[in-house]
Amino acid sequence: MDFMGKKLEDIVVTLPFADGSEVDCGVYSYFEVNNKKYFALLPLKGEKELDFSQSYMLYEVEEDEEGNPVVLYIENDYEYAVAAQYFSRQLKEK
Repeated sequence: MDFMGKKLEDIVVTLPFADGSEVDCGVYSYFEVNNKKYFALLPLKGEKELDFSQSYMLYEVEEDEEGNPVVLYIENDYEYAVAAQYFSRQLKEK
């Protein structure tokens, strides 16, 4: 699967946390709900292997002017709940 012409398995997202730590994540899934795009991310083991022992993290994603993904925190609880419900249904179907 691709996101804006980029293969999902090639996208690495570095998430910064409030405590100053960071974690590199890979994209497990890309989906759209209510005209918004989302990534389900998992931390990486090594350079590109998804760590399925960890929890999924959902983030909104947009495209910048160069076609690169820009990951955004979902601040609205209702929006997060809708995205999480959609993603949960996707997981059950796999």
